[in-house]
Amino acid sequence: MKIENKVHFFHFLVNGMLLLGILLSGIIAFSALAQEHFRLFSSKPFLFALFNIALLSIIFIGVHFLVKKTAQNIPQKKRHNDELTGFTTRHAFGQIFDFTLLDTKRSLEPLTILLVNIDRFRMINEEHGRETGDIVLFLLSQSIQSVVRASDLACRWEGDTILIVLKDCTERDGCRLAQTILEKIRQLQVQSLKNKPIPVSTSIGVAQMINGDNSQSLITRAETGLHSARDNGRNRYAVGYEWILIDYACEPIF
Repeated sequence: MKIENKVHFFHFLVNGMLLLGILLSGIIAFSALAQEHFRLFSSKPFLFALFNIALLSIIFIGVHFLVKKTAQNIPQKKRHNDELTGFTTRHAFGQIFDFTLLDTKRSLEPLTILLVNIDRFRMINEEHGRETGDIVLFLLSQSIQSVVRASDLACRWEGDTILIVLKDCTERDGCRLAQTILEKIRQLQVQSLKNKPIPVSTSIGVAQMINGDNSQSLITRAETGLHSARDNGRNRYAVGYEWILIDYACEPIF
């Protein structure tokens, strides 16, 4: 049972019991009023019924606000985490990324990002169905989670693109991690619904933060690296630069 359903079931069950208690207390109070020798302050059943009505009403209001607050937090959590990959959503990632860049500028530590994109993902969806595409994306996220550190950040940037932020990581170390991810993805064994093997590979763009960078300029350089990897045959990584594209097999230009 999903957590939303559990919350609503709990709300329905508790409210039903409270309303039943209020109804019974109301019947007792009405019965006391109907007595021939009724006196307001000397009728214990009547006072007890009024006390129960007041107490149960307070509990009813408290449960209502508690459940309402819980229900509001559930969709908020969903907006911050992608259900399929478990990574942060792009909507929630912006402020976290900006704060990380500011912290990197203060600490003067290197920071590198990777843009990981599944090769020919649209073709996989069209030929084998979206369920198979979701499996490929899930396995990609699992492979990434198995190699990144706890201090690193990962975001589902677009449908089949994952953005990874590597704190205290140089460009060269980022390229090593990109190579590790490529090798893990190549080892994936994915089968279609018709039990046909599906080759899976990724292209990765790498970019290290430089002076004057903001989130947009850094991501743009990673995107040029990603485009370079695609243009050179996919299933590889490339470092993105502002004016030229260069594979890391050559010496980087600084």
